Amino acid sequence: MPLSRRDAKRRIANARSAEDTFSLGLRLYTGEMVPKDFVEATQHFRAAADLGHALAQSMLGRSYSRGEGNDRDDEKAAHWFRLSADQGFAVAQYDLGERLFAGLGVAVNHVEAVRYYRLAADQGVFQAMHNLGTCYSLGQGVQQDYYEGARYYCLAANMGCARAQCVLGHRYLSGQGVLLDVGEAARWWRLSADQGNAGAQLSLGALLVGDFTGDARVPTDLRAGAKLLASAAQCVEPQYAAARLQALEALLRHADKREVVGACCIGCGATHGLKRCEKCGKARFCGMACMRRMWPTHKRCCKEWAAQRDSEEEPTTKDSEDAVDVATLLIKELKRWLDLLEISYAGVL
Repeated sequence: MPLSRRDAKRRIANARSAEDTFSLGLRLYTGEMVPKDFVEATQHFRAAADLGHALAQSMLGRSYSRGEGNDRDDEKAAHWFRLSADQGFAVAQYDLGERLFAGLGVAVNHVEAVRYYRLAADQGVFQAMHNLGTCYSLGQGVQQDYYEGARYYCLAANMGCARAQCVLGHRYLSGQGVLLDVGEAARWWRLSADQGNAGAQLSLGALLVGDFTGDARVPTDLRAGAKLLASAAQCVEPQYAAARLQALEALLRHADKREVVGACCIGCGATHGLKRCEKCGKARFCGMACMRRMWPTHKRCCKEWAAQRDSEEEPTTKDSEDAVDVATLLIKELKRWLDLLEISYAGVL
């Protein structure tokens, strides 16, 4: 049924009012040109959301999910995300999919989660593509399909998703859903590691120090691998706690290699403000605490490296005698040439 002129004018006025209200709320939320104020921003989001503004509904859901300007309330967050998602807003579709998958404010429903992930992925949300890859790989909400999972990981990775790049590297290393290719695994891990992903730093570092089977395109590089492992070991983000511990374990496994102990502190992964071990001069530590803690691991190599250094600095008696013989021969040869030059000069005169 067509709208009357009066209803059409009222709808246009509401749309303009909603957009203006939302814009002011967004400025208050971000602190653009006005002081940041989450409480007042949320009030504007609510006013615009009540008028049907999809982005305002999504922002109101975010406010409830994070407790910004409101008390945290997962049920209300899911409610507003659903209203926004059903209007086709991609970010809200992804957020609602996350809540349906984890059961935050709604009952767990993997099938519905996959549906909203797919809607968001079709609009270019790479986080949704990554999550679809996980759903297909694990068979949650869909029939398990490693190839389809790898396809979604690849789509997300090509859009710059660091998590997808890291997972795709593992797929290429194991050949799960893709052709086994260690070189491709290293390439994706490097892209992810460059974005600060500790899991990728751990995997690429382990590959470079020789923990994985490599190929000719990925030569062993102990120093570069140690630096990547050190970066992973220094990560403090909670989601990378396991990667941090595994990186420290990898550094300990290679504590007998000079390139590794010279690149970072094997006790904690620190790379700045290091001091060399006074005995061997090879290993470097961030301080006495790490040095004492790592001494049971380091002492065997320390004694061996110290002995090698002493032998290099102090030549043997035979080496000294050989050096004297060479010097004597050089002096004799020099004198012979000087005598010849004097004879030649006298003949010219």
